[in-house]
Amino acid sequence: MINRREFLAASAATGLSLLSPSLRNRVEAADAKRLKITGIEWDQVLVPYQAFNRQALFRYHGLSLQLRTIFRVRTNTDLVGLGESWGGASLTDKQVAGYVGTSPFEWLGARKDLALNMAFYDLMGKVLGLPAWRLIGPQVRDRIPVAAWTVSRSPQELAEEVRQAAGRGYLWLKYHIDEVHNVVDQVRAMQRVAPKGFRVQLDFNANAEYRDISPILKELARFPVIGRIEDPIQTGDRDGYRKLIAESDIELLIHHGPVDYLIDKACDGYMAGHAPIGHAIKVAGVSEEAGLPFMLQQAGGQINQAFLAHEVAVFSGARIDHVNLAHLWVDDVTTTRARVTRGTIAVPKGPGLGMQLDPEKLEKYATAPRPQYQPFLVRIVYKGGPTIVVRHEPHLSGQTDNLRFLGRLLKGKVPKNRIPGPTPGYLNAVTSEFLDRKNCGDFDRLWKATERGAVVTGGSDSGGSPTP
Repeated sequence: MINRREFLAASAATGLSLLSPSLRNRVEAADAKRLKITGIEWDQVLVPYQAFNRQALFRYHGLSLQLRTIFRVRTNTDLVGLGESWGGASLTDKQVAGYVGTSPFEWLGARKDLALNMAFYDLMGKVLGLPAWRLIGPQVRDRIPVAAWTVSRSPQELAEEVRQAAGRGYLWLKYHIDEVHNVVDQVRAMQRVAPKGFRVQLDFNANAEYRDISPILKELARFPVIGRIEDPIQTGDRDGYRKLIAESDIELLIHHGPVDYLIDKACDGYMAGHAPIGHAIKVAGVSEEAGLPFMLQQAGGQINQAFLAHEVAVFSGARIDHVNLAHLWVDDVTTTRARVTRGTIAVPKGPGLGMQLDPEKLEKYATAPRPQYQPFLVRIVYKGGPTIVVRHEPHLSGQTDNLRFLGRLLKGKVPKNRIPGPTPGYLNAVTSEFLDRKNCGDFDRLWKATERGAVVTGGSDSGGSPTP
């Protein structure tokens, strides 16, 4: 065992310091043969979503959520390293030049470029004939816990999300709550259909204050399906976190905050989101020192998830169900796909990541037609208050996540930036739905009316009331 200071010092210098002497000798011998990076190629792929929530995901986040980028790192041998990034990523000529001519072993424990971390560890494992986890540390588990993921939807639709996730072998489902739904209504519907032992992790977006969230957590504590709350309040309020921990039995995680929350015991666990390997190693060390667990969230497909599994295989504190989006798509560009059994997947055997590209599928999904934005509206109805009809255009820059926050959704679309209805929050008596020509006979008129901003009818600006 090494203490936290020694662990962080080692990982800050190089991942090589964390390897056993015999493996370190093998790494140094392989590096001496000068395996060199000669180029990096990538393709943006579009794989179809699962049918049941395909339209909802596309309308919520647009094309940016559905696209993934597959990286292939070429070398002066026939070995190729595979990496994956969420979204339509790319590299500049300058970025590529920074890697060409170097050895993958120079990037052990790197704290940048998660997608390329994957490819470099894939290459190093392949040249050594070892699974990637051997280059991170001793294995502590051969299966890792994983969670499904979705977006905030109506109570009935989230009940279906629970059924679908459970049917695919998951025991956990995570989503960001938003201000155009009532979270208690959502949880009540999920509770009705959740199998025994199934749990939900709610992400509260780190935008609220203690006084607003405390009563919500007390209400949510009545439902066994609620397992964890992520980012319940603003990150800077450590005292607020401590108060919530003291008064709630629900596990509270922090994502958008410093890792020393673990040391301060200002949370029950930590999320490292989209973390390069060097940062993940750092979090693992702090977690071990603090005696509190952590999780990784690395959105992507099978290649991305495979690297996550190799990381979690060696991090003893990585006990919280890890989020990846691999279940969202009906297919992938790899020859195999991980099977979820009792909420876990097996760590691939290797060498490297243990994944192989399917060239035909890569070509198929790299050239697949990109779906275009189709006009739709969001209708938000407050009980005893106003009805708001507004456009959501996630294909426009900076508007991908607008449905999470009413103020962002209505910004520039309401006279004098005045938000109708009650103060935006997560417990208002409110429902929302998507409108299009199929379910709204008045769609064309409403679409034209919302060209200049939101249409607000009925009730009053102070209408609406919290769910009792």
